[in-house]
Amino acid sequence: MSDDFIRPARLRGIETSAIRQMLDRALEGSINLALGEPDLPTPDCIKHAAARVIAEERNGYTSHAGLPGLRELIAADYSYLKAKPERVLITAGSQEALYLALMTLVEEGDEVLLPDPGFVAYPTIVRMAGGEPVFYPFKAEHDFAFDAEDFKRRITPRTKAIVVISPSNPTGRTLSEDDFRAMASALGETRAYVISDEIYRELYYTDARPPSISDHYERTLVIGGLSKSMSMTGWRLGWMCGDEAIIKSALVLHGYVTTCASTISQKAALASWTEEAEEARRAHRTIFRERRDYLLELLRSRLGLRAITPDGAFYTMVDVGSYGSSMKVAEAMLAERVITVPGGAFGSEGEGYLRISFCADLPALSEGVRRIGKAVKQMPDAGMIDVSKP
Repeated sequence: MSDDFIRPARLRGIETSAIRQMLDRALEGSINLALGEPDLPTPDCIKHAAARVIAEERNGYTSHAGLPGLRELIAADYSYLKAKPERVLITAGSQEALYLALMTLVEEGDEVLLPDPGFVAYPTIVRMAGGEPVFYPFKAEHDFAFDAEDFKRRITPRTKAIVVISPSNPTGRTLSEDDFRAMASALGETRAYVISDEIYRELYYTDARPPSISDHYERTLVIGGLSKSMSMTGWRLGWMCGDEAIIKSALVLHGYVTTCASTISQKAALASWTEEAEEARRAHRTIFRERRDYLLELLRSRLGLRAITPDGAFYTMVDVGSYGSSMKVAEAMLAERVITVPGGAFGSEGEGYLRISFCADLPALSEGVRRIGKAVKQMPDAGMIDVSKP
């Protein structure tokens, strides 16, 4: 039987992500500085809530859209939703929400503006939906900052949707109120929708939580969840919010694909709006900020490498362009048993960089940087590296 028969056209050419490929190739004993998964425990208030509902309650299906009480809490977090729970759909993680948003909106031939660099799933899902990815760059030479004029030039009559992520995966940079105002102004004469990926919004190191474009542009679908901020990746709990008609359409697809998000996860997630959960978020931010600062200091002072200071999330982009392609450098890291992600996997603007995660404790970060130094020491143009430093 031919591959074409087994694999339909929409899936041809689609492979596992570079992140997964690097993890699959890692040697035993490797330090993982690649995966975007918090290593901190899920807060006790959520674990205790889950244990109680397992022991005491019947946990059959919820409605396709999710628990009304959970949808009400999420709707209250965004002023543009006007506290309407019918504008919220609970999903099996934010990844399903992203998939539903793009598959619901995008038709054959539609253009979708995507950040470059940006999360690896964006262009893949756009192509699955029959759309054409068009990239708006966050220039590496400007520390991956937003360029409003360049963004505006890339909008065409075929632009159906725009994906925004803040804080960014992979750069950790955030978009400002001024950036969002400029985006909204550029989109004002269009009928395009913004899909705002806000999965990292609660993990920030600025004075205040990063803004949402939904405060400036009504035609916004917000993608969110608890995986990153509450260390609940395996609980698969996310959401999609926005225009009620689009939510209803996405709900049909969601019902056939998933039926509903985990009932236990939904019930436990109600505890995420308690003061105890908020204290846990603050504690997590403090830990990740300490790790961020520690990692950046090691990379800069010990290895002499340029690293972007992230405003949020738990990644930094490290400039390794003088040593070769990002894939070549990432492969050299694998040989020294440290896992990173080649920046080219996230788009052309990421080429020449490695994405390094600080979802690891301080001793692991220190040893990881030592191994990175050993790897690049063996590559051309390694004059600044001193791996003898403790």
